[in-house]
Amino acid sequence: MNDVSSTAGYELYAFIYKKKLSLKIVLASKCELSHESVMDKQKKMKTEFVKKVTDMFGTHEMKKHIVFDPVFFINGTDKDDHEITLLKNKLVSIARNQPSWGLRRPMSWVPLELQITNMKKDNINIIHKTHLTEANKMNGDLALSDKQLDDFLLTQHALGKIMYFNQPGIDNFIIIYPPALVNILRSFITDEIFWPKEEILRDILGRMTDTGKIYKKHLFKLWQQQKFHNDMPDDDFKEFIIQVLVHLDVLVQPKRYSGMIDAHVDYYLVPCIVKNKMPMSFIDEKSFAERTLSLVYRLQKSSIPSALSFKLIGAVSGIWPIMELNGRPLLYHSSAVLCVDGKTQFRIIVEDTKIIVFLTHISSKSSISPDIAASIQECLTRTLEMVLKFYLSNIGKSHQKANVSDLFKIEIGEVCCRSSCTVSVSEAKLNSNWVCHYRNDHSSRYPLMWVFNKAQEDCSSHCPGLPNNILKNSPSELELARFADQLTNNTCKQLMVYLGLQQKDWEDIEDWYTGNCVRIMALHSWKTKRIKGKPTKTFGNLLEALKEVGDTRHLLCKVFREDTDLLDRADVRLQHIPHDDDLKDLHKNIGNCAIQLGIELGVSISSIKETMVRYHKDMYGQIDDILRKWKSSRAVKPTIYRLMLALERVDNGGLDYLKERYLGQ
Repeated sequence: MNDVSSTAGYELYAFIYKKKLSLKIVLASKCELSHESVMDKQKKMKTEFVKKVTDMFGTHEMKKHIVFDPVFFINGTDKDDHEITLLKNKLVSIARNQPSWGLRRPMSWVPLELQITNMKKDNINIIHKTHLTEANKMNGDLALSDKQLDDFLLTQHALGKIMYFNQPGIDNFIIIYPPALVNILRSFITDEIFWPKEEILRDILGRMTDTGKIYKKHLFKLWQQQKFHNDMPDDDFKEFIIQVLVHLDVLVQPKRYSGMIDAHVDYYLVPCIVKNKMPMSFIDEKSFAERTLSLVYRLQKSSIPSALSFKLIGAVSGIWPIMELNGRPLLYHSSAVLCVDGKTQFRIIVEDTKIIVFLTHISSKSSISPDIAASIQECLTRTLEMVLKFYLSNIGKSHQKANVSDLFKIEIGEVCCRSSCTVSVSEAKLNSNWVCHYRNDHSSRYPLMWVFNKAQEDCSSHCPGLPNNILKNSPSELELARFADQLTNNTCKQLMVYLGLQQKDWEDIEDWYTGNCVRIMALHSWKTKRIKGKPTKTFGNLLEALKEVGDTRHLLCKVFREDTDLLDRADVRLQHIPHDDDLKDLHKNIGNCAIQLGIELGVSISSIKETMVRYHKDMYGQIDDILRKWKSSRAVKPTIYRLMLALERVDNGGLDYLKERYLGQ
């Protein structure tokens, strides 16, 4: 391929887009002052300005990229002002010193560049890639191959001349005039003084500013305005722009989480427009400190863009849904509240160079699943590494993954005096407790759940078992079902006899149920039956019984373990309610596990018993009825994802069917 040297204009244009220069242009009136007095005043103002900038940014790690010497004072009323010439000369001088100056470019690029330039002159700002491909073919011998065309587009994108994203879903259009995207952003990211006069549009923008979310139909409504219609003449262009804004984290597509089973929302979060800060009441809740673990990331660089919070919130909301209160997403300025499950939630707050995470359980921090805590930490750490790597690569630095992790430090801990009290992971592992600067003693036991080894199936040799506050609690039906899943029928029978059930009670249960259902219903009978001399039904009672029959006490620890394999495959589509036809086909793929499945899905034991009586010895009828009851529940939205989690835990079929149906796996 022949090459031709770049023109100075080409290189200068590329440089201005590639590098960020901080140039101070100040208008000075010269009308009533003599030339000498103007020069003296400019000299004094320049000296003062340089001093102010030095005081502000003299210690900043990026200070070498700030150009404030010399300073130019431009008279906007004088087109022949000598300062303008000096400014031009300085820009050219800086540009010529760049390593990209003078690099050669392929001659075959020239026709395509000219065609793009002509499109811009015709006020065409966004084009379909196929149109550029057709224009390229018209260049005959200088036409680029498909690979060469992609290389051309990616290079032009790197220079800032166009915007082209070589990723599935957003690689079918090209923004040949990047300022057009800025104009489109102004349609909904703008100050109130620039809002359109039409009342409907003002209402859309007002609600978006208040709630931090905007519906897709409302975006389309805003884009019907004539000044945006030229850039997006039809819905295909609008869909492309939406996907680009999602890619850039300007729009965040959240998981759906609502108590209304028939609520189908199609909206996006817009974190960058939210101004309200998270209320302090969120960390002043009753017993918040006793129910919460804390995780802190301390960034080692001070020049990380504010959009970091949008990236992080966007990433975690793709796995866990942002909670809602009275229809309003709990999304705030650089912070959000997300839901893990019905009993666990976490808050993420970005403050300058510090990222704080609070993980809270409805009862106590000792009830937090270590698998969930570790999954949240791994997700945030992985996202933070990718985001920092992205920012560093865009300022000309190359970092391997191992080096990127050196740009932040992870600390784990608890809540103390309404703030996060943390230590390094290494210190927490070395010491069983630490004393914070408030002189309070903290245990390392629960904070270490942030770095729990999820691949570890059994407890480590130094595991102390369940804490005392948990041993005093009465186990839920879900916890009993998970405990039963680890027992044999013989061990369970011994436990029940020790705990006060009669031999006849066990035999009656065996007459009605089989397999794991026998153990689940036996434990349920123990919990609900009045047993003389044994009024309490706690984890402590179960622990005593386990010791008596010689089984391991650590079986109770497994009750609080969670399967998290599905988190890596989380998808917004899985937050929809499954179709009735899919559920009818699903029950044919599930084995005899109606009781355990119903409990995992949150169906009450009394309702499950009613199903077992109505469809006695009809396995498919039992599963179908349990799924129907679950879907009609209004306690928590019955999503495909929740169903997949339950099937994964029960491990009796059906999960592969849903994966193939909704994930194509």
